[in-house]
Amino acid sequence: MGRTNKSAPAVYGKLLILYPGPYRRRYEQPMVQTFADMLEGEPSRWGRLAIWARTLGDLPFSAAKEHLTKGKDLTMSRNMKLVFAGIIALLIIANGLSFWLGNMHARQATGIEKVTPAQLADAMQADDFYSSYGNAGLLFDGTAKSIQRKGNAALVTFATNRPYSVTCQFPQAPSLKAGDTISVAAPGGSAERQPHGVLLHDCVSD
Repeated sequence: MGRTNKSAPAVYGKLLILYPGPYRRRYEQPMVQTFADMLEGEPSRWGRLAIWARTLGDLPFSAAKEHLTKGKDLTMSRNMKLVFAGIIALLIIANGLSFWLGNMHARQATGIEKVTPAQLADAMQADDFYSSYGNAGLLFDGTAKSIQRKGNAALVTFATNRPYSVTCQFPQAPSLKAGDTISVAAPGGSAERQPHGVLLHDCVSD
């Protein structure tokens, strides 16, 4: 494992202020945890820079999308215009850095992907899971279908409305029962194909 600057997740957490308040309150903790896990799991300096570049490049688009889909008033004050101008400049720099690093580093991180359990199950069955999500941190809302507990750990299977399932291995079992919906973050690279779906390791919940 690479040596990760412990302040990096805290810096990333502060950048999440760009998201709407309700979204941030719900997803901030699992997003920061997944970002920290991605950095910790990358052994090379160039790889960690690539993760930063991809994440910074995606952040403005993702945050803007959440504001738009929530129907927020986009009328901006002068200060907000300056903030967004800074974001655009950061986006240009990040995308340029990302392109450069992508040519120097074969393993490209794809940032954090917000998906559904059905999308994950479909991708694994279609054999494009790893190309789509293998280097990404995954963030999704799932409704628990069944729970198997073993000490502090748990295997939680989520409903997908498909004939195959998504199961998460939680090192620290979340407090929930069948039928509950929780927000989950997991590293895409931990996924394993199962006879009836996909198994994700090292999952965390808010």
